Amino acid sequence: MKLSGTISSPLPYATACGVGMQTKSTSKAMPPLHAKNQAEDLEMNVEPLPTSAVETLTHTLRRRILSGDFRPGEFLRDVKMCEEHSTSRHTFRTAAQVLVTQGLLRQIPNRGFVVPEFGPDDIVDITRVRGAIEGEAIRLIVLTGVIPSQALEAVEVMHRSTLSSDRSLLVAADRDFHRAIIAASGSPRLKRTYSDLEGEIELLLAQRQDFYATAEEMAEEHERLINSLRSRHYDTAREAFQEHWEDLQIKLLDQR
Repeated sequence: MKLSGTISSPLPYATACGVGMQTKSTSKAMPPLHAKNQAEDLEMNVEPLPTSAVETLTHTLRRRILSGDFRPGEFLRDVKMCEEHSTSRHTFRTAAQVLVTQGLLRQIPNRGFVVPEFGPDDIVDITRVRGAIEGEAIRLIVLTGVIPSQALEAVEVMHRSTLSSDRSLLVAADRDFHRAIIAASGSPRLKRTYSDLEGEIELLLAQRQDFYATAEEMAEEHERLINSLRSRHYDTAREAFQEHWEDLQIKLLDQR
């Protein structure tokens, strides 16, 4: 269903989707939706602290991959990784398997673990699927009127950063912005679907960081997305995000 015009008041998620309408109040009070969404947002945006050798190594390798320590197509050799991180081969392989599930590594039979190298088809597919998922979140945000605070904070990080900073900082800010947009939809299934793609999005942006001329340009572009959501007009927001997705895809392909 395509929406147009301005929505005058926020609607809960189920009402926004046209289901769950009731004429009588229930005897048991339900927690406010915004409180539930805020709790889910915090849960989604806070990175858990590592508590085991595998989790610690997974966290370290993830940071190194997103910081550009390994080239696209580079293999992470067991012996070298074990020596560099003073760990066992079993711990390394277990951590690498976790990163495979996150899209940050690929396992090649009889060869080991390699950092993905994205071709044009991968870029088109990843950005297209991201747009499809985020498009539904935009519709729900316009209906509920929730502007996620984590998205605003991510833009502030972009304003304070420079392209000479650790690239993982800006990639993380972009991740947090779009993760917050998905979380604000209030749909747990939408969040689960997006989380399956998020690792590949992060890695793609880390490998193609130069698609923005400056960090300020990155911040201003994401501010425009926030302003489009504040309009409470679906067509306006959808057009702004559509332009963002298409422009990103073109810039990423131009770098090939």
